[in-house]
Amino acid sequence: VLVNGLPLVHIELKRRGVPIREAFNQIDRYQRDSFWASSGLYEFVQIFVISNGVDTKYYANSDYNPLYSLTFFWTDEHNKRITKLADFAQSFLNPNHLLDMIYNYMIINDTDKNLMIMRPYQVYATQKLIQQALNTNEGGYIWHTTGSGKTLTSFKCGQLLAKQPSIKKVLFVVDR
Repeated sequence: VLVNGLPLVHIELKRRGVPIREAFNQIDRYQRDSFWASSGLYEFVQIFVISNGVDTKYYANSDYNPLYSLTFFWTDEHNKRITKLADFAQSFLNPNHLLDMIYNYMIINDTDKNLMIMRPYQVYATQKLIQQALNTNEGGYIWHTTGSGKTLTSFKCGQLLAKQPSIKKVLFVVDR
């Protein structure tokens, strides 16, 4: 997917019946051995999408060796997985949503030189918390299980709220 002429999203498709992992492995080979890698064009890619038509996942481009465990299924706001390519394309690849994901729900870990993308429940939690903060005086909180990305979600909420003209101060408290 080109945005203003830049390849920001790479979609790797495999035929039905081929494990989705093969699409992931193909992108890994491209990043190591192809013209795209040697020319630096892969540095523009922000999001990879892999699919075999039945299962579709997304993950962030990274300078590290990609990990299949960091590929995610997209869900709706009720946590129902959207796995079929046509449904995924309609939801996730909708131009407004895709740009929102790139602009608002990706995190650059400058210390590790790593690009991260939020999981669906993190995106929805962030949206709800920001909506709560902007439309009420009641505040909000993030409640997830251990290892689910609370700190990342909280950080992104703070970052997005700090950009709002009506928010004067954001206080980010961690328990570590």
